Amino acid sequence: MTMSILLVIDYKLEYMGGAQTAFLQQARALAAAGHTVTIAAPDACSQLDLAEAGVTCWDSPVTFVVPGANLPIVGNTARTQSLLDRRMAEWQTDLVITHSEFGLAAAVLTVAAKRGIPSMHVVHTFFWRGPRIAALAAPLVTAVHGWATGLAPSRRRLAPRRLDSALRGMTLSVAQAADLVISPSHHQASVLRAAGLQNVTVISNTSEYLHSRPLISSSTGPLRLVWAARFAPEKRLNVALSAMAIVESVLGSGVVQLDVAGGRASGAPCASVIFHGRVSSAGVTQLLASAHAAVITSNGFDNQPMIAIEAFKAGRPVIVSDPTLATEFGIAAIAATDTTAEGLARTIIRLARDRDRLREPAAGAKCYSARASAPQHARNIRQALLRVNADRKQGQYR
Repeated sequence: MTMSILLVIDYKLEYMGGAQTAFLQQARALAAAGHTVTIAAPDACSQLDLAEAGVTCWDSPVTFVVPGANLPIVGNTARTQSLLDRRMAEWQTDLVITHSEFGLAAAVLTVAAKRGIPSMHVVHTFFWRGPRIAALAAPLVTAVHGWATGLAPSRRRLAPRRLDSALRGMTLSVAQAADLVISPSHHQASVLRAAGLQNVTVISNTSEYLHSRPLISSSTGPLRLVWAARFAPEKRLNVALSAMAIVESVLGSGVVQLDVAGGRASGAPCASVIFHGRVSSAGVTQLLASAHAAVITSNGFDNQPMIAIEAFKAGRPVIVSDPTLATEFGIAAIAATDTTAEGLARTIIRLARDRDRLREPAAGAKCYSARASAPQHARNIRQALLRVNADRKQGQYR
């Protein structure tokens, strides 16, 4: 049975963060499964290649743009809802899936509820962290989010720091408006349930771009690693760079190479690090195809980083600083000895000296990838909808 599915995100797609990547990969996966897929975002039609995948794009109205940040804000207004109501009738929408916590997602969830359309909300991270210096901004964050979304703020204390709690409250308030909440990881799902959400299911992100390839030669050339993410403090690029400086000081140059993608370089700490700037998903594909493993240095922030899914799809394991991610990914992950740069360096040095240590994690990566394949993702969404419809008939949802 095919459906007409509306995917919604408030973020601009020209800035390819993990949420945007997961959003677009889901659109492709669902379209490939035969569903009629429409994506709505402030710049949805910038994704020109989606037409070939059978995906329809719609640029949402924008209420205003935050000066200096190029951040579009869509208010959950009567005008926005009226426009969405007409569009959803035109598209004959059977299912709504939202991927963000702001006004556009809130408006779509509101209209879906009025029209009796099942809805799902994907939480890309519940582990928001604000800068310590902005702690006093917590009430303002809650007020602005309430104004943009029209949703009642969460009164729960969701983190020790007030700003972190307010940021996580934004996610919680939008998630509560959906029939079903999707968490790509088990560890995040547990935290969401502890926060009061009972309608949570785990469905992995997916990637249809990459195909598993044999590992490049394990005995010749440098050990090649890829770090790809936003250049944001919570991603801890500094840990990867410091680790590489240690690795080079121990092994010398040319033994390990780290390819870094995701932002503008301020200067490599050593000859073993190469910055590639911001690259497309296809660019990440090329880097992974020539790599032995990906590196993820975040700790306590990430739910299921898309670089992990892309690495697994390419048959590459991930080296992780976060012990929670190591548990989440099982044998597809290589856990650093601890969360510091020194711990990561020790792990990389061991791998450089004994590359056979990569074989079992690489096999684990292929197994994990099968569970996150595009066809399996589409089947999981279909099963989730059957669950929603069954629960609605029993009166568990609106």
